[in-house]
Amino acid sequence: MKIDILKLVGVVFGATGFWKALEILFQYKIQKQYKKAEIRNLNVQANDIILENWVQWSEKMEKRIEKLENENEQMNLTIIKQKERINELEEEIYQYKNQNK
Repeated sequence: MKIDILKLVGVVFGATGFWKALEILFQYKIQKQYKKAEIRNLNVQANDIILENWVQWSEKMEKRIEKLENENEQMNLTIIKQKERINELEEEIYQYKNQNK
């Protein structure tokens, strides 16, 4: 009778331990899948942030390039005007030299 009780207790603990081990394995698998999904989600968020930052940077660079192109155009016009004025002044100098002779 004592042995039967011990066997019964052993079977109960054994069955309980078996189910507990299965439960732990399932929880481990679920946690592993959850962590993988979380990592994928973080990677997607990081990629979205990188892409958004790149878009903002490129838009800012386009505006700066456009501004610099406009400034460059104005400088070219100024240079052309200065060359024309230099040519006019050189002609005047040439005329004055001729008059002095």
